[in-house]
Amino acid sequence: MIGEAKARQLVGRVLARAPKGGDATVSVSSERRGNTRFARSEITSSADVDRQTLAVTVQFGKRSATATTNAFDDAALEDVVARAARMAKLAPESPEAMPALGKQSYVKAKASDAATAKLTPAARAKAAGAAIAAGDAAKLVIAGYYQHAITQLARASSAGLWAWHEATSASFSCTARTADASGSGWAETSSNRAADINAEALAKIAVDKATRSAKPKRLEPGRYTVILEPAAVVDLLGFLINALGARRADEGRSYFAKPGGGTRVGDKLFPDLVTLISDPTDAATEGAPFDGEGLPLAKTTWIDKGVLKGLTYGRYWAHKQSKKPTGTPNGWTLAGGKQTREDLIKGVTRGVLITRCWYLRDLDPQTILVTGLTRDGVFLIEKGQLAGPVNNFRFNESPIHMLAKCDAVAGQWISDSVRAPTLRTHEFNLASISEAV
Repeated sequence: MIGEAKARQLVGRVLARAPKGGDATVSVSSERRGNTRFARSEITSSADVDRQTLAVTVQFGKRSATATTNAFDDAALEDVVARAARMAKLAPESPEAMPALGKQSYVKAKASDAATAKLTPAARAKAAGAAIAAGDAAKLVIAGYYQHAITQLARASSAGLWAWHEATSASFSCTARTADASGSGWAETSSNRAADINAEALAKIAVDKATRSAKPKRLEPGRYTVILEPAAVVDLLGFLINALGARRADEGRSYFAKPGGGTRVGDKLFPDLVTLISDPTDAATEGAPFDGEGLPLAKTTWIDKGVLKGLTYGRYWAHKQSKKPTGTPNGWTLAGGKQTREDLIKGVTRGVLITRCWYLRDLDPQTILVTGLTRDGVFLIEKGQLAGPVNNFRFNESPIHMLAKCDAVAGQWISDSVRAPTLRTHEFNLASISEAV
């Protein structure tokens, strides 16, 4: 790993070579990643990779270009700066170009865990072994993936910018299948601390789901009350988060645009229990104090008790609209509740429990309508109890509708840098049956 001191020296060497009459921005990325994959109840691969990358952007007025290298000797630095400069002179002007970012102030975001940074292949193998043993005990086939990383990122410019962040991450996922291939279960979690991952416990969840989902009965498509486990909530919530851009709303191309002009900021769109924040200091969600441009990030409430409080602004659009740029937020959390998943199930007369989704795609960006498939455990709920497994579905639904019809949330779970609860919602459109397991 490069470390902050060496990163500063490297950036200084690059900026010293910046062409006269132009701005230069430098990004340095250093990472160490390890992973272990297991399938058919045995470890199939293990790898540890170190990678370092340097990117240089040279800008002449409204013309700019970027070149990259993974070599840091003097000749390589001369070459990468020269390549960026040559391409920048040939590039067409961008009417939305912004000057290099200058000095910024950042919140403290401690997201690095020493034990995770030092995690070994033996530790990964032990975790995989625990998952495989849980599958063997239930006579199920199990597969999964354990990965962890330490990443260091520096960003600097000839205008005085310096940004540095180090973070660790770890995630473990596993899928269990019954011998007749009619039942499938899955579980996953992630954190910046490997110590937060209990592979055996996760495997037992996957095994239990697989066992209970075997030999599903047919359930007709329709609009149902559904309980979405956190993974399914994260899958749909991501589309809403990506739609929070102010520009699309201002230009009338977004759900958050008002008919006739303006945005829905200040409107109550969801029930009181819906609150969405981003927090760059939340280490478990791999929060970072700055975004990919080096813009400072702050803890922000985007939806507060159902009211849309703000939209995201990039540098150009913020300048055009005389707003403060928000940067591209990270470390998202959808507020949870004190109830349990079982509490939510008890409140359902007839409905469906969904473990997770996959193969999601946009249908209508204006309404944030999404299509996707359920996977790894779908169960009928009757009179407040799980009544048994049912077939998978293709759904056509919007996270807007999901949240608007939500009446209960329970607990929280982290995946893909997002905290989300189990969520109960109504009139969820399970549009057609899927024959996949």
